Amino acid sequence: MKSLKTFILPCILGICFLSVNSNAQVPNCSGNYEKALQLYNYGMADSVLNMLEPCLEHKKALKNVSKETCANIFRLAALASIMTGLPAEAESYITQLLKYQPDYKNNMRDDDLEEFRMILNSKSAQPDLLLGIRAGANIPFLNLEKSISDYDAQESYYSLDSKIGYQLGIDIEKTFTKNLSLEAGAGFTQILFRYNTRSTIEGINAYDQSIAFIEIPVLVKYNLNAGSKFRPYLQGGISGKFSLNDIDKSDDFGKCWYTGSSSSEFILATFLTDIENIGLVLGGGVGYNLKNSSIRLDLRYIHNFKSSGRSSKFDDISGYDDIPSTEEFSYTNDINLINLKDIQISLGYFYNLKYRVF
Repeated sequence: MKSLKTFILPCILGICFLSVNSNAQVPNCSGNYEKALQLYNYGMADSVLNMLEPCLEHKKALKNVSKETCANIFRLAALASIMTGLPAEAESYITQLLKYQPDYKNNMRDDDLEEFRMILNSKSAQPDLLLGIRAGANIPFLNLEKSISDYDAQESYYSLDSKIGYQLGIDIEKTFTKNLSLEAGAGFTQILFRYNTRSTIEGINAYDQSIAFIEIPVLVKYNLNAGSKFRPYLQGGISGKFSLNDIDKSDDFGKCWYTGSSSSEFILATFLTDIENIGLVLGGGVGYNLKNSSIRLDLRYIHNFKSSGRSSKFDDISGYDDIPSTEEFSYTNDINLINLKDIQISLGYFYNLKYRVF
């Protein structure tokens, strides 16, 4: 036992010594910068780089100072590199400068060298990873392919009226090139519309309907004016949908969705798509860049393809007599085959988590 203590105690002391020694070796970058700035003002560019070198090569040290100080360190290193005939090193330091201060182009100083300005103007600092929220309205385009009603009427008609719905979501965007990025998100979407019926017996009836789902869009974006304050863009991709409405599945008639209805519990709608949970997305928008964030106005068209063998088979029904009582949906008032598309208009706020320089 005594020998074990004799072994462990020196190990603990050694670890403590190494930790203290490691912390002691972390340079004081704020102090080094002030000293280097004095040397630069005296025209001693070589000494400036020697003074800043421990910070330039020590990422841990840079974490102990503000972003503004980091930007000043790399600016001063770039200026000193130009004065000592090292343009490649100057370009590298300017790239690092823009990561810490992306808007430096708008805040250039009077004593910035001409070659420094030329290198700076050849580069573009853009958000590399963004996280944002968006909210807006949607306008559905609904086509009533077929309606089957249990109203006993010799003459009747059915129609749909679109109403403005809404969506809320969270998105993340990753930049890959100067103009291309990939955006993925998740959100809640609610489609609203009105289903109208008229018969010789019942007269006119109007039912306010709602469809709710979780939507997961994955979009490729092309920025038309990368690096500027205003950034118009085009986008395209796919959107996955997972219905929050009740769903039944029949062996004979496929899947069916129950819409939320204001005037009846029994309205039933089925939506015709080739791939039931996926739609094509096309659109665009414009963003306005703030210092560390951006605001966007976004427009998207969501297209669900027309029915095929995968869709519900209610088109085989000619009337309610064709529906066995064993089917879950046999108690409904109306069965509607609906083709659904919609336009989404939203406003978003995105925060820039980090920058990338091109």
